[in-house]
Amino acid sequence: MDDKTELEDFFVSTSDCTPESLLGALQAYSAISKKIGSNDPLIFKDLLSVAAGSALFRRSGVDKETEIFLWLSQVQRYAEIVVSTGKVQQFNGLAWESLKEISRSSLNIENIKTISSMLWQYGVVLIYLPQTAGMKTDGVFFKLPCGTPVVGMTLRYDRYDYFWFTLMHELAHISIHYDQLDDPHFDCLEDLGEDIIELEANQLARETFISRSDWRSASVRRHRNEQDLFKDAEKLSIHPAILAGFVRHDLGNYSLFNTIIHEISVKRMISTDA
Repeated sequence: MDDKTELEDFFVSTSDCTPESLLGALQAYSAISKKIGSNDPLIFKDLLSVAAGSALFRRSGVDKETEIFLWLSQVQRYAEIVVSTGKVQQFNGLAWESLKEISRSSLNIENIKTISSMLWQYGVVLIYLPQTAGMKTDGVFFKLPCGTPVVGMTLRYDRYDYFWFTLMHELAHISIHYDQLDDPHFDCLEDLGEDIIELEANQLARETFISRSDWRSASVRRHRNEQDLFKDAEKLSIHPAILAGFVRHDLGNYSLFNTIIHEISVKRMISTDA
């Protein structure tokens, strides 16, 4: 079967595509097909989709971009399968109260096994997919053509605090940047810089766990011992591992609370539940 026959079925739904976008998709499809050694027509479909429509994925011949595109393409397909079950509610925004309710789920580590289905009630799809070589990504937010927001997570670090902050960071983007971000928005939490969009998402994500005033008064910031950590965690209704993560980050001291930080294996919990 030649490329033209493989692709012709997809052109019937591309009336909204410009000649330039079609040409760009074909060029990228050719480059990606050569790289992976096969012609998968679904790749061409993904290149024309909303999620993969960024100019980033239409520049051919760049290995890093190809790896990112193929990863994103898989996340999108998994998300579309989840939506096709009919279990995902229509997305109507994520209010502060909803974000707070989701973050409270972190108090019980068993909730990590059901957080994906919990998010369906808010109209959000969560997909886990390990990153591939050449990527340095913690999470991505994008929208399916139907408008459903999708969060993809790589679980790059197997830590409870990292999982929850990455998730709430992406949900914060959905809450306050849903209408601003049309292309897939990738995040590496170590390299967010001073971009205003990232600062806003970081601040909102953090405040779903602990308010600014509570953080300023937390004794563990000064004493840095486990006794104060557990005392503050109980008082502020925040999981000790997440509070420990905030302390380590703010002090720039990643040797603190190592035992607590690495006590929970998120990957093991998710794979056991699968």
